[in-house]
This record gives sequence, C-alpha cells and structure tokens, in this order.
Amino acid sequence: MADAMRYLILGNSAAGVTAAGTIRRADPAGEITIVGDEPYPYYARVLTSYYLGGLVTRDRLWLAGEEWYRRQGVKLLTGRRAVAVDTGSRRVGLDDGRELPYDRLLVATGASPQQIDIPGSNLAGVFTLRTLDDAVAIRQFARPGGQAVVIGGGLVGIKAAEGLHARGLQVRLVVSSGRLLSQALDDTGAELVRRTMANAGFTIHLREDVVALEGREKVTAAVLRSGVTVPADVVVVGKGVRPNVAFLRGSGIKVDRGILVNEYLATNIPGVYAAGDVAQAYDYAWQEPRLNAIWGNAVEQGRLAGFNMAGHHTAYCGGIGRNSLVVNGLGVISGGIVNPPGEGYQVVTRLDERRSYYRKAVLQGRRLVGMVAVGPPGGAGGFQTLIGREVKDKYIASFLDGSFTWSMVGR
Repeated sequence: MADAMRYLILGNSAAGVTAAGTIRRADPAGEITIVGDEPYPYYARVLTSYYLGGLVTRDRLWLAGEEWYRRQGVKLLTGRRAVAVDTGSRRVGLDDGRELPYDRLLVATGASPQQIDIPGSNLAGVFTLRTLDDAVAIRQFARPGGQAVVIGGGLVGIKAAEGLHARGLQVRLVVSSGRLLSQALDDTGAELVRRTMANAGFTIHLREDVVALEGREKVTAAVLRSGVTVPADVVVVGKGVRPNVAFLRGSGIKVDRGILVNEYLATNIPGVYAAGDVAQAYDYAWQEPRLNAIWGNAVEQGRLAGFNMAGHHTAYCGGIGRNSLVVNGLGVISGGIVNPPGEGYQVVTRLDERRSYYRKAVLQGRRLVGMVAVGPPGGAGGFQTLIGREVKDKYIASFLDGSFTWSMVGR
C-alpha cells in the first residue's frame, strides 16, 4: 500500500484552512499539517476592526475551533512560522529549528502591514491593525474621549478609523494621496465618502503625511509635514500590506511582488502551490497576474489549490480587486479597473451629489472591466459579478439608474 500523501500548509487563515478542508474531502487518508504564526485557530480577520469598535464580541470572530481540526484530522502548529523552504529535499524549516517534510506544499502565508519608519514610530500606543492581538492591544490604548490618529486612507485605515470612532474617540485621518480609498475609488466617489465622514465628525487631512511622533514613554502627538502638531493618544498605521515572501529566498520559487502561480495555483516548482494574499494570480479585469488581497479571493484560491494538490486538475478562472463597505451609512461597492490607466477604455458615469449617489462603469470595447457604486446599493453587487464579461447597453443604463437586477441577464 502506498504511503499517505503529506500535505503541508503554511498559513492558518482563509486560503490555508479552506485548502485543508478541500484536501480532506478529496483525500481522506492524507496527512495534513497547518503552520500558523498566531496562537489561535481560524478566525475572521476581516472583523478585527468591528471587534476594535465593540461592534462584535470576541466569540463571534471564531470560524473554526480546535474541534474542527480534530474532526478533519488536521495537525495545527500555532505560534510558529516558516523561515526557509528547501524544495530539493522537500522540507520546510520553522523558527523553532524543526524541519517538516512534505509531498505537497501550500504557501498561504498572507501579507503583513507596511510599517512606517519615522521618529517615534516605536513608541507605545503606535499600532498596525491586522490581527486579533493588534485589536486587543489597540483597545487598551483607545479610551473613549481620547484622540486617535490614523495614518493612511485605504481600506484598513478607514476600517480602523471607524472602529476607533465607534469606541468614542476623536479620529483624525492623515492621507498621503489626494483622496480616500485611492485604490478602490476615483476622485468623485472618494469625495462623497470624505464628505460623509467629515459630517460624521472625522477630521481628514488629504495630501498630508505624519513626519514624526512625539511622546516620552507613549505617543502623545503627531507632527504633520505642514508643520502642524496634533494630539494623539493612539496611532494606527494603515499603509497597505506586503506579501510574506522573505522566507522563500533561495528556494527557487519565483516571486514578483507576490508568488507567481499558474492557472492551477501551482508555482514554478513541482509540488509547491500558493494561494491567498501572498499569491500573484490571474486577474480577469486586467488580464494579467496581480495581487488581490481579498478574503473571498483567498477562499476560492485555497479551495482550488487544495483540489489540485490532492490530484485534481481544476483551473482557477481568476479574481479581481473588489470592495464592499459601508462608511457611516454610505454604501461603497467597487471592482476591477476603477481608474483606467490610459487609452482604450470607455467610462460612463451618473452623479447626484444631493443624494450622495454615484455610479461608474469602465468598459474595454463591450467588456465590462470595472465599476464603482457609492450610495444606495441597488443592483451594484449583481453588476459587479459581470466584470470580465461582455455587457449590453441596457445593463449599463439600468446599473447607472439603480434598477439593474440579475434577472435581466439573458441566458
């Protein structure tokens, strides 16, 4: 009888855990080991800002308890990280000196928040927000009535700002670019979000940077490039994320910004796969490999990587950058190519400033490649799913006026 296949998964979040469940269904006998760098079983990282704000309780975060790993026959190593991969001998070195052998390896190590390197950035009270422990630590500094400074106006920055605001802090956002949510929105959509947040009591500085943080033991103030010094009891840095790929140096696994994978989520090294925020996979809006660090993409990539590791041959159709959030009651949905880079795109828009209603569709020929909807969400989610497909004029017209429904799409 053949030996059981040894599956090793680096990463205990959306991509890694989904892959483990899929492998187990496809291969009931295989040995599955997951290495996770946090001390917890699988939880919803996307809810950490809600936990920070007291909008969900800690027990609502868990997606799989220890019982799940036991039932699936998955060995979970918590609080450990990979430091080296030897693809020749098929072994992974961990930070505690152990070496784990594998027949099939999935790298699902995710991404880490970008740090800032300015005077005072190592003071107590300065945080990034990615993990449950980050949220717990921020909560200890974030006293109602206090002053918070959030550096960065992307998705993480906005979520952190909302969490702090919900805790009763005065929140100031300091944003390098000229608009909020610069990756997810264009200037028009971002201005509606800025206005809504300003009306809700947030202070927003655009085209501005924090150049230093002040304080003795803990942070007390932030110095802005314009020379203004503002009070700060807590500072959260939300400047985007970088894929966790440093440990792959010398492994031979090809890395661009993330790990390059083919349509089967396989790397250039046989037996090694990648999925989730660390994987640079096919984007069907841009029609090239891109990093799309989104929970839903991580789940889908994990599922297909798991199938393929277990011997199936199922292609990944690709993903897109997509966003869906509510900022102080204002809905924001976007996807694909929001800000076309040059020639060859057609853009149609509809704006009603009084209602804070904005719609935008980006086309390449007949193909829908991007969209934005700010305000009431009517039909926007369904329209987003048409990205990558050829669309009829009536779909676009109904999306612009908010009446699009999926039933319009002819079979």
